[in-house]
Amino acid sequence: MKTFKQFQESIGAIRILPAIGKVIKYGTAAYGLKKGADFLGGLGKDSKKEEPKIEKKPKYRTYENPSDGSIPGRYPDETITDYKKRRNKGLQNQINKI
Repeated sequence: MKTFKQFQESIGAIRILPAIGKVIKYGTAAYGLKKGADFLGGLGKDSKKEEPKIEKKPKYRTYENPSDGSIPGRYPDETITDYKKRRNKGLQNQINKI
């Protein structure tokens, strides 16, 4: 059986639980309100954000054959189709020079 002191402590714990529930409820509401305001444009913030400019780099370089008529092999960052076009163009140029 519980003593009177233990009984009072258990009743005190029961009174604290609703208070904790209210704190959690209002805290959640405040957080939701803040997130909603941020989503809709913020309070007192600039509506214009400067986006950083991104410089586009080419995916690969275009290679040209040397003027001496030789056709070097495929470069590491050159696609196979580009190498084929460059090789066929080089062969056609050699045929035209003859």
